[in-house]
Formats: sequence, structure tokens, C-alpha cells
Amino acid sequence: MSIVVTASKQKALLEDYPGTIHMAQFDAADGLRFGGGGSGILLRELPNLTSTDLGEGRNKIFIRGVADSSFNGQTQATISQYFGESRLNYSGPDPDLMLYDVERFEVLEGPQGTLYGAGSLGGVIRIAPRSPQPGETSLAGVAAGTLTQDEPGAELALVGNLPVGSTGAARLVAYRAYRPGYIDDPERGLADINSTDIVGLRASLSLEPHDTLDLEFGALMQDLSSEDGQYTDSGTDALTRHSAIGQPFDSNYFLVWATARAQFDFAELVSTTSAAQQAIDTVFDATPASSAEPLAYVEDRNVALFAHETRLAGSFGPVSSWVAGIALAGNYDRAARAFGAAADPSDISIVRSITVDTALFGEATIGPWHNFSLTAGGRFSWVRSSYEVEFVPDEQEIESRRSQSRFLPTAALSWTPLSGLIVYARYREGYRPGSVRVSGAGEDAAGTLFDADEMFTSEAGLRVGAREESRVWGGLQYSYSRWNEVQADLVTPEGFPYVANLGSGFVRYSSIDLGWRPFDPLVLEASAFLTTSQLDRPSTAFAGLNEEDLPNIADEGWRFSARFDQRLGDAQLTVSGSVGYIGPSFLAIGEPFELPQGRYHDTALGARLDLGDWGISLDIDNVLDERSNRFSFGNPFFVAEGMQRTPLRPRTIRLGVDAQF
Repeated sequence: MSIVVTASKQKALLEDYPGTIHMAQFDAADGLRFGGGGSGILLRELPNLTSTDLGEGRNKIFIRGVADSSFNGQTQATISQYFGESRLNYSGPDPDLMLYDVERFEVLEGPQGTLYGAGSLGGVIRIAPRSPQPGETSLAGVAAGTLTQDEPGAELALVGNLPVGSTGAARLVAYRAYRPGYIDDPERGLADINSTDIVGLRASLSLEPHDTLDLEFGALMQDLSSEDGQYTDSGTDALTRHSAIGQPFDSNYFLVWATARAQFDFAELVSTTSAAQQAIDTVFDATPASSAEPLAYVEDRNVALFAHETRLAGSFGPVSSWVAGIALAGNYDRAARAFGAAADPSDISIVRSITVDTALFGEATIGPWHNFSLTAGGRFSWVRSSYEVEFVPDEQEIESRRSQSRFLPTAALSWTPLSGLIVYARYREGYRPGSVRVSGAGEDAAGTLFDADEMFTSEAGLRVGAREESRVWGGLQYSYSRWNEVQADLVTPEGFPYVANLGSGFVRYSSIDLGWRPFDPLVLEASAFLTTSQLDRPSTAFAGLNEEDLPNIADEGWRFSARFDQRLGDAQLTVSGSVGYIGPSFLAIGEPFELPQGRYHDTALGARLDLGDWGISLDIDNVLDERSNRFSFGNPFFVAEGMQRTPLRPRTIRLGVDAQF
């Protein structure tokens, strides 16, 4: 069975792909059982992913140790996320979509500037949902209850497939999940304040008007609401926090797309147009100890993304694969901020950014010739960015605009001395458009655009076998990334957001993953990574921080997992477990934000009994009930005190029943 790397955009086979890639495959039962975990499942299954932990719907995901900042802002993300062929985000946080009815995940380590353009410094995450199935009428669902510290939670999901005519089909996914809180607030006399409610809907329609043409239309929405933050402020393992007001968070995400696939004798054409909108509402308690009146900081943010790509991919003669295409992305990001009395905070600023990115790209692989293959490609991008900062009380407005163009090359050499074994070396580049820096106030306020981030990465590695078809499989890789003009969203010691240029630095990343199937029912897997990062050429504003580690990058991490399948008469029992470790890191560079975090274990244990059309599952997350600090930030106005901690969610037990008809 040949495994296709869909994210390569040219149907490259895994055994031939000259780069570092990680995959996770879900069958239909796994999609129902684990889909409610959202991005947390990706972080658990794929060891090269890490993230902040401000809360669901507001986290930043990092790949290969490429992390710019622990704080959210309007700077473009360091990774690109895709749902099928549609781009999910540009400058917003991870929308944390629930992953019901998802078939596969692919993570291409970056930078991926040649094929994916700006904002793929760390790499690309591609979520592959199940497509509508012509001729199939089916219904599946899951109902589950959870228990976290004696507090109940629940999830419900339904998946339906209906034929449309003789060659078309429609697929619908609907879900709702409630996660109980576990943080208490003695100051307000409240318990379990940080509960989360998630509601989502996804619909797709597939049509085949001709045997060489496939059309797909789809839409999804998700509303995620958290009643309060998930951090503590005691500086201990106690799950308590003292706040003058609640700090709710709400994320409404909406995506529509249309994709056409046409088969020609010489190539396949894929054309996708998508539009996404994310509305993010955040409230932080800003009440100092000396204030008799509660104060609040409120940010209402709206991000809209339009994306289009048309590409051709095929092969001919000595060229084993090639792809060429055009791409367009337009992103609008508006953040309105208010500060003051909690009952009626006053508007303080509105920040708008518009980015238009157009590109031509191509990549081709020649070979194999004597077991060697050569890959080369490039992307020409033209980007226009504009920023407007309006200071509401002063009626002062700053505008900055810039156009820039660049060429992003890639080259790789691979060697396949044996079937299933590939050794490769590769060079890549990536970038992000420059953000705006605001200095001064009132009539003296001014805005200056930063230069773009640039990343230059060389990597070498080898890969053998594949989980789906080998007894033994694994990979080993090393990369060195030079990162110039690192942009970062930061906060002042008083708690207000701003953008800074940290300077330049490097990231060294090594990883290994191994899998072994000693006999058919048992699968054992292990992986580990080591990271070294350093800001070796700080900007003037951070001149005293030479040789500082880059923020939020763990020095090391590892994961071990096991899965065992056993027939029990007409039923089948699956037992699985995993333990992972994320090493130490720091929240941010420089005092007072150089706060330690990490050094925690993530443990999981579960079992599912397959009864044919029905299944029963029992899962335990955080088996050891560990309360280590994942993330040293929860509120920008008091983070400088150094007392904030984000513990792992306490041990959670889930009992679920799923059905497929």
C-alpha cells in the first residue's frame, strides 16, 4: 500500500518524500472517540508539535521549536493550518476545531515557503476530513460523559452521509461538548469557574458532473465559549485564583470553501477558494490591589481571511513529480481595545491590518537516477501590507503601508539505497511580512513597519518503513534554522500589548521516532526531540539579552505509546496508552517575563470494545493527576508578578458509546 503525502501538493509518495513529515491516521471509530479532543489530540499524537496553553481557541501552535512569543497578537502565525485544501488562519490563534470524522493529519516541518508562502516558518498542519461517499447512506454518532474532579461533562456528535444522485453525496457533522471547570475563585466565592462549551456544525457536498471532474462545496462553524481563564495565581499546586471579575473568552469561527479537481492526460488540476472569519472576544481582570473599583481590559477582535489557489500537478519522463500554481491570500485583522471600570470600560485604541499576498510557485523532482533524486522549486511572492492604529481618546490615527516582493527557493537531494529507506538533505526558506511598531503618544505618536522575518533552514535525515505496512519503521532528522528579524507579540510590565523586533537567532532541532510491531496485535512507538535556540544578535531594544533562549521552546521532549488489539469472540478489544514529557522552557525573554514553565508528563490510558455496529470506550487523561505548570501566563496585567501557573487539566475519566449504521 503506497502512502500519499497530500500536503506535498503533488501526490508524492511517503517513501520518496525528501523532507520531514509526521502523520497520524484515524479510522471511523477513532474519529468518534477522540474527535472531541480538538487540537489537544494533535499535540498528543504528533511529538514535533508544542503550544501555549492560554485556553482552547486562543493557543498558538509551534512546530520544530519555531516559537516567536507566548502572547497573542496580530502578528502572522509561525505555522499555516489547513482543513482539507482550505486555509484556516493567517494572523489569528489556532481555532481548535473539534476533529470528529477526520481521517488523517499531516505535519510538514518547515519552513514551507516555496509551496505555502508567508507564515509557514515552522511548517504546515493539514487536517484531512472524510469526504462525502457517493452511494452510501450511513449514520454514526457518539455520546459520552466525563468526570473531572467530581464535576460532570458531556459530549455528543453525529455524522451522516447521504447519496446525491448517482455520483454525488452530502456529509454532515454536528457536535456539542461541555468541559467542566476545575479552578476555584475564593475571592468571589465561586468554584469550577473555567468551564467551556463548544458547539459545531460541518457540511460538505461532493458532485461528479463528469468522470474527470469532481466538485466539493463545504462550510463549517464552531462557537467556543469559556466562562473564565484556566490559570492559577497562588504559585503552588492549588487550583485557585483570586479575581475581582470574571474573565470570559469567546471564539466564533466560520469557514466556507469550494474545490474543483479535474483530471487531464498529463496532470491533475486542483482549484480551491475559501473564506474564513474568526470573532474573538477576550476579557482580562485589570484590578490592582489598591483599587476599590474593579477594572477590566476588553479586546474584541475580528479576523477575515480570503484564500485562493489553483495548481497543476503531474509527472513526465525523468520528472517523477511536479507542481505549479498561483495563490492569493487576503487577510483583514481588526482589534478594538477598551480599558476602565468593569461595568463600562472606555475605548482606547483600534488596530487594523490588511495584508494581500499574491504568488507564483512551482516544484519538481527529477529521478530516481541510480537511486538518487533531485528536487528544486521556488515561489515568487508580492505582498502589500497596511496598518492603521487609531487612539480613540486622542482622535489620533497612524497609517503605515509597505509593498515587498521576494523569491523563496528550495532544493533537496535524496537517496533510496533500499526499498522503503530514504536518506535526504534539504534547504528551505520562509518569511512573515513585517508588523507595525507604535511609539510615542498623542500628536507625537508614530508607526514604523518592521522588516519581514526571514528563516533559512538546512536539514538532513532518513526515514525507513511506514506504520501501515512495516514491522519496523522510523526516522531521524537534524535541522539548523537561521531566523532573522524575529517579530514577537509582547506585553508591557503594565499588561498592554505591543509588537517588537527581538533581533536574530537560530534554532537547532533533532528528532527521532521509532515504531515496532513485534506481533500483529501489538504496536509500540517512541519518539524524542532535542532543541537548542538562542537570540545571538538581539535588536537594540533587547541589547542586554544576548545568548538568551528563544521563548516557549522546550529543550527536550519524548513520547512512548503502545496499542494492543485482541479478538474476543465476535468482539474486538483495543487497549492503548501513552506517556509523554515536555522539558523546561521560559515564557518570554527578559525580566520580568523570563518565567520557568514545562517539565511535565502527559499520560493517557484507554480501551474500546468493538461490538460491530456499537462500541464502548473508557479513557483516562492525566492518569497520574499531575499538576505541573504547562504555561506561566493567564493574565497580562499580573504576569510580571511571576505567580501565574497553568496546570494540566486534572485527571479526567471519559465513558463513551459510539454507533455506526
